[in-house]
Amino acid sequence: MQVKTKRESKGIVSWPVDERPRERLLSCGPNALTDAELIAILVRVGFEGTSAVELGRNLIKQFGSLRTMAEAPISALMDIKD
Repeated sequence: MQVKTKRESKGIVSWPVDERPRERLLSCGPNALTDAELIAILVRVGFEGTSAVELGRNLIKQFGSLRTMAEAPISALMDIKD
């Protein structure tokens, strides 16, 4: 059984402001963010038990790279559950 931390259970809004992807993008620019964090900004929200950043990590893991994900058919993206 995985125990969720406060940070994971309440989503990105509970993170310190200087750790949130959107705020870091605005203050530091896109090169300061990981691909997963950039995806999180695009998808905006995760789903129950999975933050947008974790969803971004899962997408990168599944597709192998941001480029491969961008080139994937929309049907492959729609099949993502977690």
